[in-house]
Amino acid sequence: MSLSKESQKKLAYLWNDANKVDWIQAFIKIADKEGNIVPFILTPEQRYFVENLDKDNIVLKSRQLGLSSVTVALSIRACIVQDNTTCVLISHNQTSTNSIFDKLKQQFYSLPEFIRPDLLTNNRQELSFTNGGKITCMTAGNKDLLRGETVNGICHLSEFAFWKNPEKQMKAISQAVSESGNIIIESTANGFNKFSDTYYQAKNGENTYKPFFFNWIDGKTLFKKQYEQAVERYKAINGKTLSIDDLDDDELRLFDMGASLEQLIWRRQKIATDGLETFKVEFPSTDDECFLTTGQQLFDSKRIDNTIKAIIKDKVTYIAKDKIVGLPSILQNLYPKSLQIYSIPKVDEKYYIGVDCSEGIGKDYSTAMILNKDGEQVAEFKNNTVKPYQLADIIDTLGRYYNKALLTVEKASGGHSVIERLRYDKHYMNMTKYKTYDEYNRTIWKVGFDTNNKTKSMIVNDAREWFEKGLIKINSREILNEMKVFVANDKGGMGAISGQHDDLVMALCLAIVGLKSGIWYPFG
Repeated sequence: MSLSKESQKKLAYLWNDANKVDWIQAFIKIADKEGNIVPFILTPEQRYFVENLDKDNIVLKSRQLGLSSVTVALSIRACIVQDNTTCVLISHNQTSTNSIFDKLKQQFYSLPEFIRPDLLTNNRQELSFTNGGKITCMTAGNKDLLRGETVNGICHLSEFAFWKNPEKQMKAISQAVSESGNIIIESTANGFNKFSDTYYQAKNGENTYKPFFFNWIDGKTLFKKQYEQAVERYKAINGKTLSIDDLDDDELRLFDMGASLEQLIWRRQKIATDGLETFKVEFPSTDDECFLTTGQQLFDSKRIDNTIKAIIKDKVTYIAKDKIVGLPSILQNLYPKSLQIYSIPKVDEKYYIGVDCSEGIGKDYSTAMILNKDGEQVAEFKNNTVKPYQLADIIDTLGRYYNKALLTVEKASGGHSVIERLRYDKHYMNMTKYKTYDEYNRTIWKVGFDTNNKTKSMIVNDAREWFEKGLIKINSREILNEMKVFVANDKGGMGAISGQHDDLVMALCLAIVGLKSGIWYPFG
């Protein structure tokens, strides 16, 4: 078939990788919720994902986003646009695999004939084409998963949080995907596992994956009819629709995030049927909410959100490096990647530094939180590669820079060596002490802070109280994000949910210990 110059121009435009959305909407048709075959018009969330797709991607989402339809469409496009392209769509169970293969066949046969490649095979849940391309649908756990395959197109791992033995399978998949291929890990939440760890690592910049999160609030078009039906049921029962005055605190937070009153009515009815915790997992409003069902969030979420909003509104940020006069060289080398300063030290003002230590092997972080006498955060330090002896040098310099601040150093992990070096090598005297007794009941004062279940509970609850009563002022969004995922679990423990960090929170708790103590040890 010969094409006009105008048609050739349009095809050249659509074949450009920058125009994947337009290609899908021009050629792909899908079955809507009523079973009608209609053009695939992407939702804002689907469009955002396609336009921002990277080589390695991980997607945490609410249910029924329609991402599998998108990955099928992307796979079809990849095989048509580029000869000899191999795509693999992997589902967590056979039922889901069957469903995706049905979507694949439906989308493929809906293509205009002039772009649809001829089929070589259509069996064993695989379509292969005369141009050398193929799309295979597989089930996770298959012992021959991607054996002998080279995937140079889309590799979609659906509902990854529900896979068995994901680490082993991920290794095989990573080896099979070429440099030109795209990995898309996608799932709703399912507790703490390989998926949650990988997502948070991506969010923290600790792996190669680009994180995406899609909440239920933004998906206003996904359940439009359900929202309408929910409103009608609500009116029939209550004689009126929901108003802002009827909303509880949690609903007001969601309303401020953009949820409509119709969506909140639907949410109420879903919670009444399935329960609140199930709703949060399947229809999260924030990415952290997905995983908080195993523990009770300790720091007030509303105050955290309002504090973040205030920081953004007031454009609070750390001081530019060239604006700080007299910063010691050891601190200059850390600025601003590991050290951020919001306020330089004032003459004769007292400062308090809490220090949480790690071994510096790239896992947990060594952190320091610096507060002034009024409880305002003036600086923070965070690094997971500095060794304890290096940390001692940094804290010594930081403490002296802030007018020989009172140091409260946690003894665990690398803390013992940090304390020893500060005290006896650096002769840093302004340090918090705690009281113990020897075998003869004689009082012994030891330097540092001894954290156990009892003392940890005390200092965390002090920090909660000070934060909620406005006795401290936080200027860093990073510590506020840690507060969001700091929970009390069913076993009585306190800390970050799996895959997240709480090192800045603990440093804050220790700084408050010093500020609260009223102790000061002057030294020359």
